[in-house]
Amino acid sequence: MAPEISRRSAISAGAASAFLIPRLPAYAQPPESLEQRAMAMDPPVFLLETAVPPQLEGRGLSISGEVAVCGTRSLRWEHGSREVITVHAPLRWRPDPYRLGDDQAWQGLVDAFCVWIHTAEPVDDVVRFEFGRGTRTDVWFEFRLGYTGWRTAWVRYAYDMRGRPHPGMDTLRIIAPRRPGVLHLDQLMLNVPLRPDAPCRDYQLPGIAPEGDEYDNQHWQALFRFDHLLKTEKPDRSPPSPGELAGLHALRTRYLREYLIAPVTVDVPALTAQVNALLGRPVHAYQAQIYPAEIATELRAFVGPVTLRAVTDLMRTIALAHEASPADREALAKLYTALLLHLREQGWTKGSCQGTIHHLGYDVRGYYDSAYLMRDALRQAGLLEKVRADLDWLTGLGRMWRGFGFRMARGSMMDIYNTTVRGMLATILLRDTDAEQIAYLRRLRDWLEDTLRPTDGIQDGLKVDGSAFHHVGFFPDYVRDGFTGLAPIVYVLHGTPFALGEQAYGGFKKALLAQRIYAGKNHWPISCSGRNPSGLTGLSVVPFQWLAQIDDEIGAAFLRLLPAVPTPQQKAIADRLAARGVKAEPAPTGNWAFNYAALAVQRREDWQVSVRGHNRYLWSTEIYVGANWYGRYNTYGQIQVLPRGSNADSGYAHNGYDWNRRPGTTTIHQPLDALKGDLTGAIEEMLLTDSRFAGAHTIDGRDGMFAMELREHPKYEGSHRARKSVFLFGDRIVAIGTGIANDDAAHETETTLFQTTRTGSVLVDGTAVPWGHEAPELSPRWLLDDKGLGYYVAPGQRVALTRVTQNSRHNATEAPTSGDFSTAWIRHGAAPRGGRYEFAMVVGATAERMAAFAADMADAARAPYTVHRADDTAHVVTDRETGITGYAVFEGFSGADGPVQAVDTPSMVLTRADGETLTLAVCDPDLRLYNGIDPDQYERGRYVGHYSPWSRPWLDDPSHPHLLRVALAGHWRADGIQPCRVRASGARTVVEFKTVHGLPIQVRLRRQFGGSKRPSTAVQPPST
Repeated sequence: MAPEISRRSAISAGAASAFLIPRLPAYAQPPESLEQRAMAMDPPVFLLETAVPPQLEGRGLSISGEVAVCGTRSLRWEHGSREVITVHAPLRWRPDPYRLGDDQAWQGLVDAFCVWIHTAEPVDDVVRFEFGRGTRTDVWFEFRLGYTGWRTAWVRYAYDMRGRPHPGMDTLRIIAPRRPGVLHLDQLMLNVPLRPDAPCRDYQLPGIAPEGDEYDNQHWQALFRFDHLLKTEKPDRSPPSPGELAGLHALRTRYLREYLIAPVTVDVPALTAQVNALLGRPVHAYQAQIYPAEIATELRAFVGPVTLRAVTDLMRTIALAHEASPADREALAKLYTALLLHLREQGWTKGSCQGTIHHLGYDVRGYYDSAYLMRDALRQAGLLEKVRADLDWLTGLGRMWRGFGFRMARGSMMDIYNTTVRGMLATILLRDTDAEQIAYLRRLRDWLEDTLRPTDGIQDGLKVDGSAFHHVGFFPDYVRDGFTGLAPIVYVLHGTPFALGEQAYGGFKKALLAQRIYAGKNHWPISCSGRNPSGLTGLSVVPFQWLAQIDDEIGAAFLRLLPAVPTPQQKAIADRLAARGVKAEPAPTGNWAFNYAALAVQRREDWQVSVRGHNRYLWSTEIYVGANWYGRYNTYGQIQVLPRGSNADSGYAHNGYDWNRRPGTTTIHQPLDALKGDLTGAIEEMLLTDSRFAGAHTIDGRDGMFAMELREHPKYEGSHRARKSVFLFGDRIVAIGTGIANDDAAHETETTLFQTTRTGSVLVDGTAVPWGHEAPELSPRWLLDDKGLGYYVAPGQRVALTRVTQNSRHNATEAPTSGDFSTAWIRHGAAPRGGRYEFAMVVGATAERMAAFAADMADAARAPYTVHRADDTAHVVTDRETGITGYAVFEGFSGADGPVQAVDTPSMVLTRADGETLTLAVCDPDLRLYNGIDPDQYERGRYVGHYSPWSRPWLDDPSHPHLLRVALAGHWRADGIQPCRVRASGARTVVEFKTVHGLPIQVRLRRQFGGSKRPSTAVQPPST
């Protein structure tokens, strides 16, 4: 007898269930062995492959090979009216802490029931499932049978069933519908641990998982609700205008000829073989998520599903071949139809969610893109109406009427742009008449425009500063993919009455062009990589490619971003741009502050500097199971220089990288086991600090600064503190830290200067450091790494430098890695109190320049920069070459030297004097989404940060305006119309600014000599 196996694994392992189905080899073990071990689990899992299990009692039961979704056989139930199958087994239900609407990142697992049910003909009735103790029923649910093919039920005991579950439940009764008939059951799982956000309601189970309509993943999970809206709401059906009819015809031609059709090799025998290999196999997307962890790998292999994406991608290939080869259309139409009918038999059809329908759009894009190409063949086969209804369901077309009046209304819009908008357009264009298509296109246009409005709070979508959100945070990878999916649809709609309006298109364009600012040439800086720290992720040229055809500014960016070997399509677009006089833009030059990302960017020629932080609104990093395990310090003030646009050029390499030592960060150097994210009971980690202050500022759009008050989350070392600033003047970077403190006496606190892959020499005060060198106690004046970055280190600091082979771990798999690195850091010791640092970086430096820089710093009259103040209240630095003075104000202060005498708000101030004119730029980086504290995050007055951004009540709150005051020495007036209010106050001038969204405000003031001291006023800045 097989040994008994516990049904519940550690909660952390269960919560980590990947949303992936790896392609596995065919199951090699005799199925009897797996089946017996599954039945020996507690409670048992019934695979129903070889024999009716002894725990099942009822009439008309047999094992049949007619249909199956798990293996090759299933349980055939030839039932009479209301006949019953009784399953005798302990159900082992246990209560859990989950509550409907809980924080999504901290869910853990809940107990759920699962079964597959096949019917050959639709029945207007239900199968009833009753769970209880002996003859007593504790909970029950009903499963509707109005379908043909396979459907599955994932039902959570405590949340989706009627009644109240009891830990002593030991009986399941399955009650047949009234009309006698035949049902097949497969893969009956009495109780499996499941992510509570996985199940979603559909036609078979319309009452389950109601909270799925409100979660961020409602864009997949709320198909039932969208379907209801599609049935009850109607588009504007006013008669089409001549312009609309002409626009529709142009749109359809462009959609077919420029968007859908692509080169394809037509090989009917090969396509036939591919189709035959898929037919008869189950089609799964995330259906394996329900598998018990103890047998999940073997069960996946035994079931041997084909992925939904493989089927729909093949459908697209066949459709393209059908369009390209008229001689083969009959054979190809049969292949397409065979796949389509198999897909529908497997339950990928209107009204079905197959247990869960997470990430649906990624798996059915091929279906969306193939249906219009096959419309005539589908009509001939009598399937066009069914396909249109399926696509209405799968795209959630009714979402266009839901509106945006609920908290997660903007959730995961980038997923929708990437995967689903194309399907919405496809199903609209499958409508029977021009008038109907035009009616729905009007609605699609209006809905798209609504989605592209700047969003409040940390909701997903576009932000007023040009950044864009996914997963309630700045996540460029998803934004890139969203824009890649949206741009061709915008192109298809352009020039018609259904095109985006000026405001919506302008917001989209601003966010797209921002990507080529915060990317190097292509790569994102590592601090912007989200949970993908490979160093290889970055922007895509594809959205630029589509929009270049209708927008010359985007066209100029496209020409600069062209790959070294462009595709024929890219080359053709480039030629057309050149013919109308569009030239490649120069590499962006300037300074940008993206405070919805706590990100500073400085660019000159081909190089870029980025500085990134986090605060109480913006998560520090995103850690998933199997992704970014060691990402804790990613936004602790990381300074990265991309000399030629790529992460490799900057010296970053994944293998061997010490995840503790990211350039510019102030961290506690932990062993990797301690640094690894702790996801016990969680789906992901997206920690929020309790610090309001982190962000960037700019002056003249050319130079700028960054500042943050670093406070580590109490989940790790909550005592870790630092006040950090970075001043960006031309090719010079000045970094200052004060107030560095924590209670960790076991590990050293460090501020990293650089960690760079070994490609050349590293110099310390002009002397090359040999490979294999490890120096823990240096006092250098300057260093020069092998990427052309120079480092001036202010006197009195302890510096360590190594040039060795480093051992580390893979960020996702945790496998050992190694690599050759040169690494330097400033040592603050263990459990520091009042630690500090000061260093400067020079981009594109030479040994001669660094020697001169250090020599000049020794002479106050020639020093490239001067630190006027560096304490816990403020960091004040002046750059000699530009004449700019920067103030990082961590607390309201007064009594400063220079023109700025006092500032009443933690903020950043930049000034530049030009004779009797003063340029004054201010920035309050606090987004001010809420005032005071978030009480849910505190216990007894101490910040504990239990909750992730997903659940925060202020998630969709707007940025609140704030009145910031700067006092200047002497008397000043606004030089013309300026976005500020100026008033005299004794020997000072008070300048008032209305700040919002963390946006910098710059004004020009002129010195006032004598005369009136009445206030000089100007228009207030706009509130957005």
